[in-house]
Amino acid sequence: MLSKVANRVYWLGRYMERTENTAKLVNVYTSLLLDMPKGTDVGWHSLLKITGSEETFGSMYDEMNEQNVTSFLLTEQRHMGSMLCSLSMARENARTSRDILPREAWEVVNEIYILAKTDKDTILSRSGRYQLLTRIVHSGQRLEGILAGGLSRNHTHTFLHLGRLIERADTTTRIVDAGALLLSENSLKKMRSLEGIVWMNLLKTLSAYQMYRQEVKRQIVGTEVIRFLLKDARFPRSVKFCADSLELLATRLPNCYAVRGKINMLLQKLKDFSPDGAGEMEIHRFMDDIQIELYDIDSAISATWFNSELAG
Repeated sequence: MLSKVANRVYWLGRYMERTENTAKLVNVYTSLLLDMPKGTDVGWHSLLKITGSEETFGSMYDEMNEQNVTSFLLTEQRHMGSMLCSLSMARENARTSRDILPREAWEVVNEIYILAKTDKDTILSRSGRYQLLTRIVHSGQRLEGILAGGLSRNHTHTFLHLGRLIERADTTTRIVDAGALLLSENSLKKMRSLEGIVWMNLLKTLSAYQMYRQEVKRQIVGTEVIRFLLKDARFPRSVKFCADSLELLATRLPNCYAVRGKINMLLQKLKDFSPDGAGEMEIHRFMDDIQIELYDIDSAISATWFNSELAG
């Protein structure tokens, strides 16, 4: 496989995972705000913190209200991290990779892009936004099913899923970070009593609520949620599961030593960390460290397989 083709497929995986995660995040966060009593300091600004886009938002908008934040995250064409921009780039990568993907995969990516672009004005109302984002999430899941059942386990599959797993692990760290930040900003006793609501909604963002209840078999407690999302080896969206899968996929490619070294550093950091007794700021700093490790893995993947003439 040519390195430029591998690069396109890798970023197709990242962009589609980012699209689905953004859609889920905005929908679930809207529900979280509805569950919060008046007087708490949980607002739309927190959603910008989760996505790490406060500075970019500030360069485009003056006010952090619902309309501006959701437009920025979902349809803003000047913001390269918006859902619509991610879909546009995913569509281009899928279009130029049609000869190595199942035909239905290109059709679904194209359908999702057209849907998001055509109906983008519906995000101005909560009901319209919920329906649009739900359709996008369901279409993304259909794409995943098509690829799972119709794509050979060749290098195309490997690079596509390397991209998805990097993006998925990054999102999980941001969700854990969000929980810690939301609670650190609201140290009032009343807010502490709502800790379960905060973590329950964040678990739903990752489609992790039912699996958490089955695995942990306890009421929702922050430390247990963090342990589950970081360290559970069987849940597909935990950082541990993503890292293990990344290592397995990397071994299928040539010259994987540097990439596997970076992945093993991430796994060791996860192993050494315990959420027991950790304060919100300690958790916040650890999530920053994990995101740096993921960035290093991404850089190693790029240097190993995308900057050479042949990816393998």
